Amino acid sequence: MKKIILTALVITLCGIPVFAGGGNEQPQQSQQQGGVIKIWVGAEAVSFYQQKVNEYITKNNFQYAITVEGVDAGAAAAKFLDDTAAGADIFSIAHDNLGRLIAGSSAIGPITDQALLRQILNDNPAIFHNVIKGTVGGTEYTFGIPYRAQSLVLYYNKKYLTDDDVKTWEGIWAKAKAAGKQSVTINGDDGYNNSFLVLATKASDHTPIADLYLNNVLTACNFNSDLAVATMHWGQRFFTDTSPDGRIFYGAKRVSDSGWEVELRNEASLSLIGGAWNYSAARAALGSNLGIAVLPNFTLTTQDVAGTNVAANTVMRSGTFADTVMFVMKKYNINDRAEAARAAAVQQILLYLSSIDIQEAAFNAIQNLPAFKNARAEFAGVRANTTEGLLARMQLEMFDRGRPQPFGANTRMNLWYYQSGAPQIVLDILTNAGNSYDTTAKIKTGMATVESIWRTGRRP
Repeated sequence: MKKIILTALVITLCGIPVFAGGGNEQPQQSQQQGGVIKIWVGAEAVSFYQQKVNEYITKNNFQYAITVEGVDAGAAAAKFLDDTAAGADIFSIAHDNLGRLIAGSSAIGPITDQALLRQILNDNPAIFHNVIKGTVGGTEYTFGIPYRAQSLVLYYNKKYLTDDDVKTWEGIWAKAKAAGKQSVTINGDDGYNNSFLVLATKASDHTPIADLYLNNVLTACNFNSDLAVATMHWGQRFFTDTSPDGRIFYGAKRVSDSGWEVELRNEASLSLIGGAWNYSAARAALGSNLGIAVLPNFTLTTQDVAGTNVAANTVMRSGTFADTVMFVMKKYNINDRAEAARAAAVQQILLYLSSIDIQEAAFNAIQNLPAFKNARAEFAGVRANTTEGLLARMQLEMFDRGRPQPFGANTRMNLWYYQSGAPQIVLDILTNAGNSYDTTAKIKTGMATVESIWRTGRRP
């Protein structure tokens, strides 16, 4: 799926202990006494999940019919909020959508089934434990059930780059310069696709260059560390290294009008920073020359660290948002006997759909990257010597150097990080737009503006 950047939305609904009712739509196969449970997943996953829930109904003599419909995870929250009564009983969202769904008194219901809560805790990596929770009325609840994961990786052309080359940006950069090519295309100018430097960390101790909404605090952001300054200096060198005529960007370059697929296919660019949703197009562009790797390391030079307390030759790791896609459920009125029974049934389905067995089957059938913390070791398809297995392993390896988007606690976090102008300033610094960031002092001023936007939504 593609990353969808959200706008702020504040909603006021009924209190959290009382749950709103479900829809009444009846599919043709409905003959169960309890009615119909509606599920939304991505269009590519509808057939798979419909088959699995049909198997569940048959095996367990389930008292509800289940219909699965295609709604993209990036659009599901908005669609649900448009008409919660007609919305799905279960739907899939990226975890950073959670804030808008629980704003006010919440439009979705918390998980109460103890077996499901235990499975969530036991099966998922620790970095997911907080982003699936939210506080409503002063009480923290678990709302999300992780079942998929996603992160950015490097797609590259094996005709020009070896496995050793792609371990570092400098290795790619040297090969690109020698061949008269650009090193990498970024998939977008936004704060998600162009985040590999903002989210970078020191290789030795994983110190991040930037803090984003630590502990879910709106003002807990920092983009003024010496490590950040040195990294942005390195990034500016990488983004501005061009041929004498200015026509070829030897380092990084934003997407051209022709598109990154054309740049890869025509060998103008040697690599792309992208997600699993770019895999099919990258494979079509490069064919048997497609390679996949984690985002490379880079080394801060004496030039980069000048005027900071950072040591020259400090090795840095490119970063990514390492996210979960999760199921959430509609609210039900638990004081109503029928709706309380429905809420219990929905959570049994969620227990099943997020189970290890279904996650593995979903990877094998439709390449859903599992959220299960031990998938790299335990899922045969992930370990397999296939391009799909490699893509899964590289995404999961990026989880070791990534962080979840910390935007689910408050709708303003997502808005201020993505849509209030900060991503454009970051790109302007990296590209030295209009020669406006050609000194350390100017770079620091730009970074201070970015930090102010993250913290307040406004320029200083």
